Amino acid sequence: MTIKQASLSTHRLAIGYPRRTIARDISFSVNVGEAIAILGPNGCGKTTLFRTLLSLSPAISGEVQLNGKSIHHMRANTIARHIAYIPQINGSTFDFSVIEVVEMARLTNIAWHASPSKHDTERAMEALDKVGMADFSHRRFGELSGGERQLTMIARSLASDATIILMDEPTASLDFGNQLRVRDTINTLKTQDISVLFTTHHPDEALQCATRTIAIDKHGRAHLGETKTLLTTEFVAELYGVSVGDLVRANFNVVRNVMKDVVNDGAASF
Repeated sequence: MTIKQASLSTHRLAIGYPRRTIARDISFSVNVGEAIAILGPNGCGKTTLFRTLLSLSPAISGEVQLNGKSIHHMRANTIARHIAYIPQINGSTFDFSVIEVVEMARLTNIAWHASPSKHDTERAMEALDKVGMADFSHRRFGELSGGERQLTMIARSLASDATIILMDEPTASLDFGNQLRVRDTINTLKTQDISVLFTTHHPDEALQCATRTIAIDKHGRAHLGETKTLLTTEFVAELYGVSVGDLVRANFNVVRNVMKDVVNDGAASF
C-alpha cells in the first residue's frame, strides 16, 4: 500500500500563551524519513511546540503548514490523518486488548458509526509487526510493561497511516533496555520513510536518533542544526546551565566520540 508523504513546516513561529511568549523564531521543514529531536531545559516550550504543531494551541505569531496549507483552520481528523501524536506514558491504562488499541487509530479512516473492517485489523497487525509487538496482540494493554505500551502506541500511530509522528519524551520512565528498544524503533521508522519529531531531556538520545535538533534555550531562542554539529559540549553546557566539567564527568564527551565513530563507519545503530 502506497501512502502519500505529508509535509510539515513552520515559518517564524512563536509559541506560548496569550500574555506570554515562550519561544520564538522557530522555522523548519521536516524531511521524509528524518528524525528531529527537540531539546531544552524544563519550561522551554517543548510540549507547547507539539501542541501548536497539532493546532491544539494557537500560534502567537508565524505559521504552521501541513501539505503547504495553514494548519490553523484544519479539522482535527484531517490533521490526524497525516500527523500522529504519542503523549508521555502515564499511569492510566486502556481496558482494551493491544489489537483494539491499535485498531482505534483507524477511526480517522472510517465513518464514526462503523466498526473496524478486516482491512483495518490487517493494517493494525502490520503495524504491530513493524515494532515487534505482533505476538502481544491479544494481551490486555494494562498488563504491558512501560516499554511494551510505548511500542504499542507507536504501532497505533503507524496504523493511522500518518507519515509524521510526534513523540513527547518517548523514553521517559522506561528502564535502560526499553529505552534502547524505543530508540532502535525510531531509527527503524526512518528507514521506512516515517518522519519523527521527539522531545527529550537527554542530548545523547538526540545524538543516537536525530538527524537534526531544535534546541530551545532559557531565553526562548530556537537553535536548529545537524545534531552532531549543534550539540557540542560547550553548547550543551550553556543550554542546560552547567559547566563543561559537569558534562565531562557525565561522560557526554564519550557519547559524542562514540557517535562520531558510528557516523564515520556508516553504522545503522548505536
